[in-house]
Amino acid sequence: MNTLDALLAGIVTDPLEEARWLVLADWLEENDDPRRAEMLRLHRRLIATCCEPEAHPERAVWQARLTELLIVGVRPCVPQHTLELPGEVPLVGAFVPPGSFLMGGTVRPGEEPVHAVALTRGFFMGIYPVTQAQWRAVMGTEPSRFKGPSRPVEAVSWDDCQEFCAKLTESQEGRGMVRLPTEAEWEYACRAGTTTHYHFGDVLNTDLANYNGAETWNGSPKGTKSEETTEVGSFPANGWGLCDMHGNVGEWCADAYGPYSTDEKIDKQNKSSVNSRVLRGGSWGTYPLHCRAANRGWNAPAIRSTGHLGFRVCFRLD
Repeated sequence: MNTLDALLAGIVTDPLEEARWLVLADWLEENDDPRRAEMLRLHRRLIATCCEPEAHPERAVWQARLTELLIVGVRPCVPQHTLELPGEVPLVGAFVPPGSFLMGGTVRPGEEPVHAVALTRGFFMGIYPVTQAQWRAVMGTEPSRFKGPSRPVEAVSWDDCQEFCAKLTESQEGRGMVRLPTEAEWEYACRAGTTTHYHFGDVLNTDLANYNGAETWNGSPKGTKSEETTEVGSFPANGWGLCDMHGNVGEWCADAYGPYSTDEKIDKQNKSSVNSRVLRGGSWGTYPLHCRAANRGWNAPAIRSTGHLGFRVCFRLD
């Protein structure tokens, strides 16, 4: 194990020890791209202050610089783990450490109230939505409308996703359980320490995500109307190295859909038996309003909605 791998492994073991992140930033500055060190320090500041954004007006400057680095292609340095799917098809997950954030929004019904959520355990999340190549490796089928091995799988129901996760977990032979993210995990991972409408800021454009750019919202410039999915990773990542959290395909979450409460939640998940499941992120056909980090959608767990509905997975190694 080289020095960088050792530093990253230490973070997974003890993610709440801030000194480990700062040592990693120092190492990157001396031995890698100094911009990755700058990015990591900025990201840690955003995460540390995300539950009290009004007390830290400097966050806007930090986020703008972080976004600038991401757009020009600087790669976040975070722990990753690769699951090997049947046929030696890889599925890469980025480590999202435990922490707290403000969940919800004030734009549309169903997003309110904004409330604090604490996640007590870290997890790996797929850096991309599950692709058609990954789906085929596990399930042996090709359900998608827009074909391409590196495009996200779509036209899959929540029930289909549960079957995929169960089969992939079985193939790992006890090395971890693969599952859909909870709604809280999804929003926490999408925001990556930000409190703006998108992890890039409050305005979206078609250089940053695949959505219906012919429609505008909140100052977003009018762009091209998307007609299909794009290959995963075609747009910049967020601070945890997760791509396509806004647009491309809507992503199923584990939760049933239901109203929020004002209480602080710990490891929040809605396990109600109601016949609806949460969808997040928007898709290639949705307006920028519906691609926001706080936006909530839902559908029945058996619905496949050709072309629009996909998912990404989470897993832990214990």
